[in-house]
Amino acid sequence: MSKRQKGRRHRKVNRTPRPRAMAAPQRPAVVAPGLGRHTARTWQGLREYGAAGASVEELAEAVGYQARTILKHVTGFADQGLAESRGDRWFVRAG
Repeated sequence: MSKRQKGRRHRKVNRTPRPRAMAAPQRPAVVAPGLGRHTARTWQGLREYGAAGASVEELAEAVGYQARTILKHVTGFADQGLAESRGDRWFVRAG
């Protein structure tokens, strides 16, 4: 073999395989199937208000998102028939 070594052939030290990463942690149970993580968090927040309903500002404070994001989520719920708006408050639709 020539003095010039090719590739990693010359590496004789520490050839033990690297330890593999541990298995990924289990994800928590899905709150509402078909909803993304952030939308499901808004849905859970709206459900916790129950029959009293919640304004967008109250939901934003409780869930931790901006009012614009909450409004986008609840209008999506209304389009899917999951929530309804009465005045300035949002309610989970029974059914």
